[in-house]
Amino acid sequence: MKYFGTDGIRGIFGETLTDELAFKVGKALGEIVGEGRVIVGKDTRVSGDSLEAAISAGLTSMGVDVLLCGIIPTPAVALLTRITRSFGVVISASHNPPEYNGIKVLKGGYKIPDEMEAEIEERLENGSFPPRLVVGRTKSFREGRDMYIGAVLEIFRDLDLTGEMVSLDLANGATTTTAKEVFEFLGAKVEVFNDSQDGLLINQGCGATHPRFLAEEMKNGKVGFTFDGDGDRVIAVDEERNVVNGDRIIGILAVGLKEEGRLNSDTVVGTVMTNGGLEDFLKEKGIKLLRTKVGDKYVLEKMLESGANLGGERSGHIIILDRSTTGDGLITALELMRVLRRSGRNLSDFAKEIPDYPQITKNVRRTERMSLENENLRKIVEESTSRGYRVVIRPSGTEPVIRITVEGKDREEIEKIVEEISRVLES
Repeated sequence: MKYFGTDGIRGIFGETLTDELAFKVGKALGEIVGEGRVIVGKDTRVSGDSLEAAISAGLTSMGVDVLLCGIIPTPAVALLTRITRSFGVVISASHNPPEYNGIKVLKGGYKIPDEMEAEIEERLENGSFPPRLVVGRTKSFREGRDMYIGAVLEIFRDLDLTGEMVSLDLANGATTTTAKEVFEFLGAKVEVFNDSQDGLLINQGCGATHPRFLAEEMKNGKVGFTFDGDGDRVIAVDEERNVVNGDRIIGILAVGLKEEGRLNSDTVVGTVMTNGGLEDFLKEKGIKLLRTKVGDKYVLEKMLESGANLGGERSGHIIILDRSTTGDGLITALELMRVLRRSGRNLSDFAKEIPDYPQITKNVRRTERMSLENENLRKIVEESTSRGYRVVIRPSGTEPVIRITVEGKDREEIEKIVEEISRVLES
């Protein structure tokens, strides 16, 4: 598709993502919604206000009422659209730098399917958008944040964190409005980093894409959680200041849920990027791993298809379907705390049980002449695979790059394979 990637529309504000495009997206979505309402949330990016105004103008011009939540995590908007049975829009570029922004569209708690994205694109390209006799209105919906916090606290009403020391890196993003308050309400003592709402600082050297920041800076926490800009990802840090990635979090949750009898069909959904160490660990525990394409919406599709209630990505996008219909960093963090409290074990004890095979990812800038249908490329992949290495080469769904990922047990050999593939792609 021209506009939509694996996680909505994404681009640098003022270049590939403009107010004009946002206005048209609002109109196109408004035609689909009819005379209903759309809940709009955003992260802290400077361009968020401008895009919010543009998309709201497009929606209201088509007769749609807009409820403005302000700064609020993506999973909060998902929850609000589920309980109100409405559409939602999140203005965010998730883990990307501040100059990026994006538009995610949700309906009834879920990100819209590819077919609806294609319908919006068709209207963007060919729609004339005749004026409506009825014009919608924008209204403040700041109570949406309170509704989300209330729902999370209800889910974890039996979780008592009294005496726990928790460190949080809020990435100067959307979880600045929710995470600290929830942990403190549950009794934890909280140490907070990067809790500014300065949109120029979001994800800058912090958050889920820079977990070493929290590992190096946390002083009092027995466990730490680092979120991304819109709050749908989380990475953990254990008491020994080791980073615990999404794969290992999934492994710990899978065992915990299975012990409680909550792991549907003893099955977990991952992606082509899920580390082989997690797959081997789950197999030992009698748990099956299903793989799908990269992207949390594809993880969700596979979960719904297979009946699994736990799935996610190494990046920290983790879906616990009996808790939330989308990746929710806060819910994932609290579920992990619940497993730790029930077991009486430290996070490091759990994490060390899960192998993490060496894995290197390199991004190569995508050009028009670059092709993945390359005979030399095919030979490298086949030869590497025959020697026990796992190779994934794929276009990014959010950036103009090709991602090369190689996994195996010999890091030096992995580096050689990555560079060899990189040379072929760039030649």
